[in-house]
Amino acid sequence: MLQPEHRKGLPKTLAMAALTGASVVVLTLPSVANADPTPPPPPPPPAGNTFLNGPPPAEAPAAPPPADPNAPPPPPADPNAPPADPNAPAPAPAPPPEPGRVDNAAGGFSYVVPAGWKVADATQLSYGQALLNKIPAEATQANGQPAQPPSDTSVLLGRLDLKLFAGAETDNTKAAQRLASDMGEFFMPFPGTRVNQQTAPLNAGGMEGVASYYEVKFTDPNKPVGQIWAGVVGAPTAPGTPRGQRAPERWFVVWLGTANNPVPKNEAVTLAQSIRPYTPPAPPPPDPNAPPPPAGGTNVPGQNPNVGVPVPVDPNSAPGMVPPA
Repeated sequence: MLQPEHRKGLPKTLAMAALTGASVVVLTLPSVANADPTPPPPPPPPAGNTFLNGPPPAEAPAAPPPADPNAPPPPPADPNAPPADPNAPAPAPAPPPEPGRVDNAAGGFSYVVPAGWKVADATQLSYGQALLNKIPAEATQANGQPAQPPSDTSVLLGRLDLKLFAGAETDNTKAAQRLASDMGEFFMPFPGTRVNQQTAPLNAGGMEGVASYYEVKFTDPNKPVGQIWAGVVGAPTAPGTPRGQRAPERWFVVWLGTANNPVPKNEAVTLAQSIRPYTPPAPPPPDPNAPPPPAGGTNVPGQNPNVGVPVPVDPNSAPGMVPPA
């Protein structure tokens, strides 16, 4: 009798064990839910050099523009030109400009202004293209006005052309003597006697020349003795040169003075021997992109743009053009 009860109790024990296992399963489920979350996806690979982990490479430079098909081809190399000498010395730099040298484009020459003198306005000159005045010792006068240069001394320079009678002399000695004589009569037209006449050779950078000097003792004792120094350097125009090509490479210096402001002969020689031929630079070519000037006008400032433009006029009403009755 006791065994059956034991058997009845066995199924209950198994049932409890089964329920206990089920509860264990149920209780362990939340532990699975609380596990670590799913890891995020890996980042994308870095751009650039991934081996050295460096910065991304710079952008490739833009392609150069295509060559102009209309551009002129470069000049071909001279096959007969000698090769450049790698051991040749570098070319010497250009010499610095000479202090005091002045270019005179109108006369085609340059010269060095003597100390104590200045270039003056030469627009009113009858002969030559340059005029020098002596700088006064005092900057201002007693009345406060600027001091004027002395009026009894001056220097003229220019091209010795046929505007002067001396330009017709092909010999420089005769040309200098004729120039001094003519200038004396022009600037000192007073009666007197020429004394102390002298001549001296000149050389202006290889251009041969001659200087002529004399003094004038005027009849009027109140006038100081006049002094004239004239120098000519260069070569005359070759005989047979066409008239349109006669630009003589010969220049002159005339230094005028008196006993009150005597001619410094040594400075006059230095001035004449400083003369050099000078060719002004060519003007720049016209701009092909510049707008054309207005029709019938010019680009001169202040000028009426209609100057030179014909204007129709009725001859019956225009003054001075009335036809005869």
